[in-house]
Amino acid sequence: MDIQYFILAFSSIFSILNPFGAVPVFITLTESYPKKERNLVAKKTVIYALAILLSFALFGSLILKFFGISLDAFKIAGGILLLLISLDMVRGHQEAKLHRKEIEAAYEIDEIALMPLATPLLAGPGSITACMVAMAEAPDIGDKFLVIVAILISLGITYITLLFAEKLLDKIGKLGIRILTRMMGLILTAIAVQMIVSGIKGALL
Repeated sequence: MDIQYFILAFSSIFSILNPFGAVPVFITLTESYPKKERNLVAKKTVIYALAILLSFALFGSLILKFFGISLDAFKIAGGILLLLISLDMVRGHQEAKLHRKEIEAAYEIDEIALMPLATPLLAGPGSITACMVAMAEAPDIGDKFLVIVAILISLGITYITLLFAEKLLDKIGKLGIRILTRMMGLILTAIAVQMIVSGIKGALL
């Protein structure tokens, strides 16, 4: 097991999940719910996101083989995708990732938890790509286990963040959330560039 690989996988997955950026959307969708039902939405959201991310992390390599896509090609494509998302985060455009129609259409607990909260807000193309690449690049079974641990910890923090969403928003405000989102976007930008460089090197050598 390589602790450095765990840190890289965790920082990539956690940054793209961006639980702090999900707080305003979560509050908007659950503002009419009592605390018990709001907590239930948070729980189901994380469970659905976990199921989606683990599915792609565990079976992503089979999907790549089925379509005849090399890992290096996927790293380049995934890196470009993460780079675009991270640039949106840095520039503050990530808040527009959910259409108003999706927010207005979601009204039942399961609907809200699955869509738009679990997907595409948390388990979207970016986080799915990050999990697939991290798992595919893991040198051995121990490191693959660490990727799963990174997913679990990231979503655990996300669950706690959603449970205390209102208090968090009151404490740091929307400006604070924007600053945190930009900081994680900057980290993700560096990870995305490194992913692209690694994919190009692998494809050329």
